[in-house]
Amino acid sequence: MNTKQMIKQNNKLQDEMTPSNLDYYQDMVVYIRSSAIQEAKGEELLLELAEHLLEAQAKGKTAQEVFGDDPKAYCQELVEHLPRMKGLSSLQHHLMIPWIALTWFFFVQALVGFITIWAGGPVERMTQIRISTLVLIAGGSYVLIHALLRWMKNDTFQPENEQRKINVRDMGIYVAITVAILIVGVFLGRLLPVLTVAPWVSLVIFLVGIAGTKFLFSSK
Repeated sequence: MNTKQMIKQNNKLQDEMTPSNLDYYQDMVVYIRSSAIQEAKGEELLLELAEHLLEAQAKGKTAQEVFGDDPKAYCQELVEHLPRMKGLSSLQHHLMIPWIALTWFFFVQALVGFITIWAGGPVERMTQIRISTLVLIAGGSYVLIHALLRWMKNDTFQPENEQRKINVRDMGIYVAITVAILIVGVFLGRLLPVLTVAPWVSLVIFLVGIAGTKFLFSSK
């Protein structure tokens, strides 16, 4: 069973869970899928957990009785024994967000360009792209998405009756990285040339980006 098949089977098993067990299990899904482990191994683990939970559910047990009151600690212990992403998998993990962000940037660029041509507007202005802008989009999207994923991961296991806490250290790190990216972007904007990219070229880049997304980052 490949990764896509395991995810599909997992979704079917979730449909059989009670609401409370499903809430608990989905917290485990968020934690494990956002961990830096090999995707296939993570999905295998989630499938095993779902099957185990349904077996216990059939006997009248709850997820808390099966896995304990602390799903985060339970998941942490399981993840520690799973193989981490290595080599190309790790590289793919880090490149995916900037790749997708730039791909859709060129789609918007192409769309606006064609609309401008159709409306008889100043096409020359719409075809100019600063290299510094591409750097900001790639770096900014990476930091933003990883910050959101980290927040979601921590927020998932926040007790409902406990006031939400903000990790000042992590927030400071992400703010510092964001500021650094902005400074680099402004600095590069003064040094690097402005590219002239016709709308049809932007469309081609977008199509190549979509094909590359499927080829480089899709689950096998």
